[in-house]
Amino acid sequence: MSNARISVVQYLNSVPLAWGILDGPQKDRFDAVYSTPAECAEHLASGKVDVGLIPSIEYQRIAGARVVPGPAIASRYRAGSVLLLSKVPLAQIRTVACDHGSRSSATLTRVVLDAFYRNRPEFRDAEPDAAAMLASSDAALLIGDAALRFNAENRFGTSFSVGDYGQEGPQPIQVFDLVERWNNLTGLPFVFAFWATRQGFSDDAVVEDLAASRAFGLANLDAIADRYSQSLGLEKDFVLNYLERNMQYEMDADGMESLGQYYRNAARLGAIRSARSIDFL
Repeated sequence: MSNARISVVQYLNSVPLAWGILDGPQKDRFDAVYSTPAECAEHLASGKVDVGLIPSIEYQRIAGARVVPGPAIASRYRAGSVLLLSKVPLAQIRTVACDHGSRSSATLTRVVLDAFYRNRPEFRDAEPDAAAMLASSDAALLIGDAALRFNAENRFGTSFSVGDYGQEGPQPIQVFDLVERWNNLTGLPFVFAFWATRQGFSDDAVVEDLAASRAFGLANLDAIADRYSQSLGLEKDFVLNYLERNMQYEMDADGMESLGQYYRNAARLGAIRSARSIDFL
């Protein structure tokens, strides 16, 4: 039997789920393709891959997709890698520049702004550069490694200056962790992504393989932090703390409840046509 084709996200927060595939016992089980979250969803929807680590919102948009039970990328209280930077109070935001690789986080931003402020601004795709994004928009959504670098430089403060983004010199901005906002709204964690299979895929052995890959990753967080701190130019302790404290790598009952609320809110806002229940492999 040929190897399953799998699309793996290149962001740091996905590495523990894929570590067995990247550098462990599952390496020979899959043929890996490395992608952004948005590309992972596109690859799965088109049938280019059999399995993909897709943004949670994309499950609702990919016909016939089924979710691999167990592994997920989630955060219970504060993610540290999904940040909304704003020049104005959140109720006054009219335009949001989004990292073009974002799917779940962009919808989460829409849900949070609507729920707290009944605010439905315009969203624009952009390259993940805070100063450039804020030069043309009221707010900027940073995700993944770009957001981590911002946090590493500013260490979880709440007010910063970001370059000269079209005004006279650096201007103050407010920084909001969107998982923290979601938790304030619901009392639940947020599930960013999970493994899913394409329509018609039937190799149930991937469930065990992907669970084993996650277990291998969680057992080697120190090694992951060591390698990726170098490639990202971040302190190892900062990276390890992020992986151990900010991220959660399982789909538990709270995560399932959170997904249900997220999907219902997304449907209400028109981000998806309707909210279907999770169909597991």
